[in-house]
Amino acid sequence: MGFSGSFIVARASRPLTELAAMRASECVPFWWARDGEWQILQACPVTDPDPSIIRETRAPVLVSHVVDSDFATVQAASPDGLSWQCALSPEMARDYGLPGEWVGDAVEAGERAAAWAREAGLRPDPVALKAALAAECDPLAEDLVFALVHALGFRFRDGAELEPPAV
Repeated sequence: MGFSGSFIVARASRPLTELAAMRASECVPFWWARDGEWQILQACPVTDPDPSIIRETRAPVLVSHVVDSDFATVQAASPDGLSWQCALSPEMARDYGLPGEWVGDAVEAGERAAAWAREAGLRPDPVALKAALAAECDPLAEDLVFALVHALGFRFRDGAELEPPAV
């Protein structure tokens, strides 16, 4: 059995765990990294931050849900309304019964993802983006999530394990 949980990418001046939109979710943070003000947070269980996160951060947000390390869904949106979604490891996602509109077309998703990244002030790599969107997990879907965020132009470093909150 693999990892099932979420990766949330957002821009904020303080840790994502301190945002009201994240505190409203029932997630337990496990891992966190930065790229300037951009941050990525790994959390369980599969969770969505409150939709107010875009208003709160005033920046684009990307959320990826990994299912048993086999595939991942990705949703991204921006304050200006640009949004896109896709599945990473698309054949495995189909095997799990994910609807076709979620799996989508890798070329179209790549174009929308690149536009979203440019709006976020990033420099997406179109070749790496196309490869990440078409790849099947080998062996972990989490690796595809990191390949995707790297292809979008993020350079997360210095990740840190987070202590689960005391009960």
